Amino acid sequence: MSKNGKKAIILKTIGQYAEEQYRKSPDFRKVYDEELARLHIGYKIAQLRKGRKLTQQELARRINSNQQTISRIEDTRNTRLNFKTLIRVAAALQAYVRVDFIPKELAA
Repeated sequence: MSKNGKKAIILKTIGQYAEEQYRKSPDFRKVYDEELARLHIGYKIAQLRKGRKLTQQELARRINSNQQTISRIEDTRNTRLNFKTLIRVAAALQAYVRVDFIPKELAA
């Protein structure tokens, strides 16, 4: 409380708030980790495609698909990525897909 008896408002950045919740809440941690992994997949595919100087249309042709599919794959809001498609995209980008299992006690 402040001198006048009112509660002091402490402003936090979004990052500070997220860090605090991550430490305190297993539920928050689970959702955060899942979201981060999902964001990374689409982002990494887009970055690798751009690094290979390919348009979405060109990548789509390489996997016998269409530009809208590549756009969906790269969309960080997309929650429905299937492993078979990821392998086809990786092959077209001359990359590998790596899946890793990290024990919970090591992830904290």
